[in-house]
Amino acid sequence: MGAKADIVFSVHAYNPPFAYMQSGKLQGFSVDLAKEIGKVLKQKVDFLPTAYQSDAVDAVKQGKADAVLLMGFYENASTTLLPTDPYFYPYYVIVVKKDSSYSVDDLKQKTIAVVDGTTMETYLAMHNFKNIISFGNQQEVIDALESNRVNAAFMSEESYKYFVQNSNIKDTKTLPEKVQLAQYVIGVNPKNVVLQSQINQALLQLKSSGKYDELIKRWFATADLSSEFVSSLVRNVAIGVFFGVVAAALVFYWILRMLRLSKRELGAAYEQLAAENQQLTASYEEILNVNKELEDLRGKEKNLLSLMGQLRPDVEDETFYTYLLNLALNLVPEAQAGSILIMDDDGLVRFKALVGYSNLLETLDMQPEWIYHPTEVEVVQALNDSNMPPDVAAVFNSARPEPIAVSLAAPLLVNKQWYGSIFVDSFEEVEFSQQSLELFDSLSSLASAFTALKVHERTASKFLKEIILILVKALEFRDPSTAGHSERVAKIASDFASFIGYTGSNVEDIYWAGILHDIGKVGVADYVLKKPGSLTPEEYIEMKKHPVFSEEILSQSDTLKKYAKWVGAHHERWDGNGYPRGLSGEEIPIEGRILALADAFDAMSTDRPYRKGKSLNEAIDEIAKCGGTQFDPYLAAQFVHFLKRNYL
Repeated sequence: MGAKADIVFSVHAYNPPFAYMQSGKLQGFSVDLAKEIGKVLKQKVDFLPTAYQSDAVDAVKQGKADAVLLMGFYENASTTLLPTDPYFYPYYVIVVKKDSSYSVDDLKQKTIAVVDGTTMETYLAMHNFKNIISFGNQQEVIDALESNRVNAAFMSEESYKYFVQNSNIKDTKTLPEKVQLAQYVIGVNPKNVVLQSQINQALLQLKSSGKYDELIKRWFATADLSSEFVSSLVRNVAIGVFFGVVAAALVFYWILRMLRLSKRELGAAYEQLAAENQQLTASYEEILNVNKELEDLRGKEKNLLSLMGQLRPDVEDETFYTYLLNLALNLVPEAQAGSILIMDDDGLVRFKALVGYSNLLETLDMQPEWIYHPTEVEVVQALNDSNMPPDVAAVFNSARPEPIAVSLAAPLLVNKQWYGSIFVDSFEEVEFSQQSLELFDSLSSLASAFTALKVHERTASKFLKEIILILVKALEFRDPSTAGHSERVAKIASDFASFIGYTGSNVEDIYWAGILHDIGKVGVADYVLKKPGSLTPEEYIEMKKHPVFSEEILSQSDTLKKYAKWVGAHHERWDGNGYPRGLSGEEIPIEGRILALADAFDAMSTDRPYRKGKSLNEAIDEIAKCGGTQFDPYLAAQFVHFLKRNYL
């Protein structure tokens, strides 16, 4: 590094086209973005290149750098750094040789290369890829595939395209399946919240000014023609050819006629031909305009139908509202930004989707009376924050790139009761068209329907969860020595699931499976369940029935049966010596393997009447020692990292 910089970014310098070394110089999309951030903030930036991502993170922790420039981040991710707003959403692809006929399922039994210690590696492990070969960077991953050391490679689509264009890679292809695992953010030292806010503001300014789009075009634009473009081109050429033939025929006809006319008739005929040609041109332009309007309407209808397909209980709130808000801004071209606010079960209002504003707004917990409550679709001039406390209003003002001039607003109603509002905003004085008003009304109705669906689902779910907790407490009355065990297992298992990449409802499912994992003990006799000392062989056989009882109980419920196989397998072992079925390896559901780790850790670290619990370090050592025998070796290693990070 040169002269002292105001902001030092540490960066893994082997991740093209985002950050990489060429001719001794650091370059890439993320590098250029950091330089533009420095210009916006009027601060000098410098870079600390590292060989591995972990080194870049350690540089921030050790105070050698202020922020990690390129960091993958996903919902509920466990990280020691403060993530900024996302600045890129990469897709990941599986790359194979061109002559390969492998499907994704085939590759689960083959060797697949991936960068070590990344979300990509965790994803493959969670999806039952059995032969994962880890490398230090993307170049090594693609080299392994090129040299036939592996059957496939898993990497970002952007990196793959870079290698194809710059490394003479010609005999590879990608499978059609793509996944989006994480967002690229800048990871800031947690002691420097001010820098996080400054970078967020700079990113927002770069996007609104168009500079961000320039960087995207410079690094990622391609000359590929979409099928829609080709189809449109062919259609318009066909129309042009048709009218060209018609025009040529008319010209030929008039030439023949003019040859037979006198000079006067020739002049009159020429004028008539010019008039008809002008009329023909006008008709052609009218047809093109009508065709464009029909295409536009078909596209909007397709988008609305796609949104209606998302009206399902299994769709996450943020996923639906974000999709809807982006669609609203697409269908209402007069607006440049928007937001959706929803009242949660605790009675507080929170932002569920934002476009064009800083994500700082997502940190606010607001009272319903602070928020504007439209009664129907309304045009609102200069929406203000007069109902808000000054400190909350200040956050609103800082989150907006400029004052709002005019908005479209609509309520989200459940049983005629206000549950939230949706806004699309313009920073300029505009007049919303009738079509925009009607489309926005349709979108707000769909948003209200989804909100009602989720409210009713949460009410039913809350009732069911209360019943479950009552049953678990009743079980603990029978065996007071294990009080709190189910809640602890649920908490440990769900936190670990988040740590290895699970998100949203998948984490919640692990939690409730943990709550219910021992419910089958209601079928175990009291003299066995409550025995203070060691069990006899006969009593142990009786105790080993409880996973079967748990599975049978949960299988009777349409709502809970998805947990049945998981809890039924939480005493199975990786080496096949567990119970009740003696399953081994991948035969054990991954959720059962997660529960097994959480259950064993809590059991060995908790005092019981007949023994004292192990210390935290002793329990961690035991987990590590049993990886590959009692526990899934990969999950056991990750669980050890999880425990050290969160409990030591």
